[in-house]
Parts: sequence; C-alpha cells; structure tokens
Amino acid sequence: MVAPACETLFLNRQIPVHQVSQRVRKGLDGKTLEIDVLVTNENHVLVVEVKSSLSVDDVKELIKNLTEFRQFFPEYNHKQLYGAVAGIEIEEGADKYAYRQGLFVLAQRGENVAILNDTDFQPKTW
Repeated sequence: MVAPACETLFLNRQIPVHQVSQRVRKGLDGKTLEIDVLVTNENHVLVVEVKSSLSVDDVKELIKNLTEFRQFFPEYNHKQLYGAVAGIEIEEGADKYAYRQGLFVLAQRGENVAILNDTDFQPKTW
C-alpha cells in the first residue's frame, strides 16, 4: 500500500519520483542491508521502512541503515539521501521521534497513505 502511494506523496513535497522499488537487498562483506521501499529520481534517493506497528526501535533501526546505506549502495553517492518510516499503527511517541530525527512519517488514513509531517518540515539529508 505504501509503495504505490510514494509517487503522489513525495511529488506533493517537491520530490519527483522516477522509480519505486520494493524489497531491495544488497550484501557487502557478509552483511545484508534490506530496504522495504526505495524511491529514486535524478537528485534524490529515499529509503522507506514499512512496519505494521511502528516503534521507536524501528525508527532507530532505520537511522542505523541510513548511516550504512552509502557503503552498500555507492551508486547513489551523488544523490541526496532521505529517510521515511511508515506504519499502519504507530506506537506512542514513534512519530514524534522520527520527525525530530528528520524523517518523513507516513501512516494509513482510511484507504489512503498520508505524510504526517507538516508542510514546513525539512527532511534531514544523510
């Protein structure tokens, strides 16, 4: 549900979407980095972590993955890297924590997915 919505959601935030890939895995030196949804365009790459129930620990795990992302995917080194978390349910405080860390926060709203960050939000570049 999240991947198909990414194109519209991020275009509304002035991030055009050229490609959306799901379940991207890459190995390096015996370790594996798995990305739930990878969104790219000419200038940006966005890593989206999708959970049925999003917790603060899930947000921390994404931040760890973002710090390692360029080692696993050097082909994106010339692009701005952003992060996003998505949850059907969001545990108390996880959304605020993610926002303060500079991540987009996506959540299910009825039959749709929405970005919860206000329009003044400036994502952190990793």
